[in-house]
Amino acid sequence: MRIAIVTLPLHTNYGGLLQAYALKSCLEDLGHDVTVLDREDKMPGPGGLKAPLVYGNRMLKRLLKGDGAPEVFREKRFRKELPVVGRNTSAFVDRYIAPRLLKSFRQVGKDEYDAFVVGSDQVWRPRYFPGVEDAFLAFANGWDVRRIAYAASFGTDELEYESEQLERCTKLLDKFDAVSVREASGLRMCSEWFDYDKAVHVLDPVMLLDADRYRKIASGSTSHDAKGKVLTYILDKNPQKQTVIDFISRVSGMDVCDVSVRPYDRDLPLEERVVPPVGQWLSGFADADFVVTDSFHGCVLSIMMHKRFIAVGNSSRGMARLQSLMDMFGLDMRLVHGIDPDDDGEFFLTDPDWDHVDAVLTGRREECIDFLKNNLK
Repeated sequence: MRIAIVTLPLHTNYGGLLQAYALKSCLEDLGHDVTVLDREDKMPGPGGLKAPLVYGNRMLKRLLKGDGAPEVFREKRFRKELPVVGRNTSAFVDRYIAPRLLKSFRQVGKDEYDAFVVGSDQVWRPRYFPGVEDAFLAFANGWDVRRIAYAASFGTDELEYESEQLERCTKLLDKFDAVSVREASGLRMCSEWFDYDKAVHVLDPVMLLDADRYRKIASGSTSHDAKGKVLTYILDKNPQKQTVIDFISRVSGMDVCDVSVRPYDRDLPLEERVVPPVGQWLSGFADADFVVTDSFHGCVLSIMMHKRFIAVGNSSRGMARLQSLMDMFGLDMRLVHGIDPDDDGEFFLTDPDWDHVDAVLTGRREECIDFLKNNLK
């Protein structure tokens, strides 16, 4: 079957790249001809009549709040800097994903594909997917194709849709042949927001592949010096998270190896923002003795590679996905928002019950692959 994957734009986000690679690989393993659709413009600006309103609003906020307000022309700067900061991740995209680049989803022809798979990552979050109706296959409305959502995520448990937008997406979702979501909370959202009660809860695509697939990618790259150390991968640094890192380093007696990236930190020179290769990042997880992260996919890799870890809550990017992941594997005590300075760290330094974790992962993986097989016949 000819399948096209609709997902978030592919740029410098490690987790976003891995989930696209994993979903494509899994579908190819099932015998399908798979294409990942990607957009040339990774961060489109506000178009049409909205542009003056959006830019004017940003200018006003800059006048009132200074540097703490949104950058007025951030999309323009993003497009200018991406070729530099993303040159290593682009090499991964070209080699392992080889997407079809589009100016618009309207370029996709009616008879080019037999099925569309939407997902994964926060593909149903309007702030991350401009023109979110296309994440519900608005561009393919009326076509005789299979429509599947695999591990689609809202990223949050709050409604971020405008009323008319929600109405349009509700009608589009009703035409799907099968719907699955990445977070347990997504089931409630589909039911309450979209009047759709047939959705199922599945694994993130990264977990559909065996961990050895990622170790193989890591083995071909220059390794981080992470062996015997606490690996830290933090998306949004703050003093509270640094306290957790310092705590684990102290109670474990291990040094820290930081693999966090800052591709769009304007306080750094452009060349210092270049994101290291995906394989190099993966090698850090493969080699580390302990992981501290506020990243969903950082937690996913820690689980798959049997790394003791702490997940630090990241409310600015949505807590639902972390909570759902931890609950699924019985690891909810490893999700923290801070640390008690009097804690001896014994719980965190003890290995989770990996036999239980692996049993859950194996069972859920089989269910998820069956979901794809049965709905893509």
